[in-house]
Amino acid sequence: MKPVWREPYIVCNTFFAGVLAAMLVYFGIFSSVTGYPVHAVMQGQLTSTGLQRALSELMRGNVAEALQFNNYSVGIFLFIVVQLVMRVSFGAIFVFHADKRRRLILVDAIISTLLFLCAFAPMAIRQMLSN
Repeated sequence: MKPVWREPYIVCNTFFAGVLAAMLVYFGIFSSVTGYPVHAVMQGQLTSTGLQRALSELMRGNVAEALQFNNYSVGIFLFIVVQLVMRVSFGAIFVFHADKRRRLILVDAIISTLLFLCAFAPMAIRQMLSN
């Protein structure tokens, strides 16, 4: 039997938690005033325009300023934060409740998919309708 930390679910959970934490650190380090090392490569107004600046403002607790940069930022920020909490808590449940692993993975997949759709679908739909 392999150690629990080598289970694919734990490996993926750890990876995604690291990515989500790195995103929050990135948005915490770079402010909406100083600019970002990543620049848009597309021309024109996109529904994602201002999202990095908005997420940085949300990291600082400036909701009103964030909404001025991007209307979809609060939903996306909440998705990132909730997913980070889920990665940690579901990982702990997975480790300590071996009898509930299959159900946990299914619940995780369903909740994560629904949260993703709630956070990103409005922005994607608006972008598709504007093209």
